[in-house]
Amino acid sequence: MLKSPSARQILVESIIFGSIGTVLFLGRLWSRALLRRSWKKLMIDDYVMVATFCCYVTLLTLINVSEHYATNEYLPFEADAILANPEEIRQRIYGSKIVVGSNQAYLLTLWGVKTCLLMLYHGLTFGTRGNLYVKIVMVYAALGFVFTEASLFIFCHPFSQYWALPVSNQQCANYEHYCIVQMVFNVSSDLLMLAIPIPLIIRAQVSVPKRALLVGTFGLGLFTVTASILDKYFNFTMLNSTVYMIWHIREVSTSVFVANIMCWWPLLRKFFGLKRFLSKDTIEAASGKTSNSSVMMVQNGIPTRDDEYLKSHTRIAEKSVDHDIYDLDDIELGDVRIFRTPKSGGLR
Repeated sequence: MLKSPSARQILVESIIFGSIGTVLFLGRLWSRALLRRSWKKLMIDDYVMVATFCCYVTLLTLINVSEHYATNEYLPFEADAILANPEEIRQRIYGSKIVVGSNQAYLLTLWGVKTCLLMLYHGLTFGTRGNLYVKIVMVYAALGFVFTEASLFIFCHPFSQYWALPVSNQQCANYEHYCIVQMVFNVSSDLLMLAIPIPLIIRAQVSVPKRALLVGTFGLGLFTVTASILDKYFNFTMLNSTVYMIWHIREVSTSVFVANIMCWWPLLRKFFGLKRFLSKDTIEAASGKTSNSSVMMVQNGIPTRDDEYLKSHTRIAEKSVDHDIYDLDDIELGDVRIFRTPKSGGLR
């Protein structure tokens, strides 16, 4: 049987994962600023990630604080000794409140990452048949968040019972039903999201090393799902144990890694002189080669036309009218794509 990690172990794991997450987060913002040529022109999903990262840091902090306090969950034979000690009651109430806060930070971090990725996927698939699937996943993820938050109030009421001692409803102490709802919507939405980039990876015209990089990023997504399941497994099967905290950290950290590392390519190109992610066969500069087509730009998922903006960008992704080819330079920038569309018609 696994032993609960020590406070030092949790702190070390938090520092390691948190440090990597911080580097990837700052690199994402720097990369986007390079791409947009201004820190003032960051995109909506970048600001969502800023808020998400704040929740992530809050979660790591609260997990480490929570490690030093017990909660209102205890074994029946411990009740008399606990309730006879006013100081222990006070500390357990405080610890229970920390758990409520860390749970919210956990939820907001996970769904913040989902929001960022779905915004990216929406931009990548705009104007294609796959965009409908992305919209369906968006709605499902949004409903999942609402139902998960609602279940927090449904399974334990009044809400103050979450830090009450003694507790009148064990759901207010062990969160069992709530955790089931949370895991179902979290894992299912992650699996639905993992299906989105598969066509992009398959159809990408990239070299083997670059394809391996894409598959590796995809693998991190699978690890996130695995960590989520293990998190709840240890939470349900090991009462009065904090093993689940380690998997809390690993799950949210990996999800933050995935959402940020996908935007790093411009930064790597600047410092290491790397070439475009895709071959020139699928990437063209904004030029006069559009005599038989009109140019439509998608920015923040909204189609628009802006000749001056196009001229200022030399890295353009393209979706052929005749072939559903997705340019994975979009993954490195996640904001601007060019579609060639017939002058007589719109996007398919």
